[in-house]
Amino acid sequence: MPKQKLLGLFLVLSLFSLNAQAQEARHGKLWRVSVAILGAVTIADMQSSVGRMEANPLLSSSDGRFSGRGMALKGVGVGAVVGVQWLLLRKNPKAAPWAAGANFAAAALTGTAVIHNHMLK
Repeated sequence: MPKQKLLGLFLVLSLFSLNAQAQEARHGKLWRVSVAILGAVTIADMQSSVGRMEANPLLSSSDGRFSGRGMALKGVGVGAVVGVQWLLLRKNPKAAPWAAGANFAAAALTGTAVIHNHMLK
């Protein structure tokens, strides 16, 4: 469990780092808010899934449960998406509303998984 908490802390700090870099480049407030919401919903999803059986074979451990490996892969995935958006928005800042829309959509889909996981408890 301490490894999972450390990994969660690392994810939060990396998202704040990306958000700080985005603020320096002034991509738009809406995109920054969408990144923060996506990060928060992703962390909530990880919290609601830890120790439970995981349907996605890429995120499940050898015993089929969501654990540190799944958290790392999920964190890397979200971080990569946000990082690519940040790089693309450096060249085309007018695309920030489209990137924010994608982040809000991903957060909404992930939020449904969080609600589902909490209803199963």
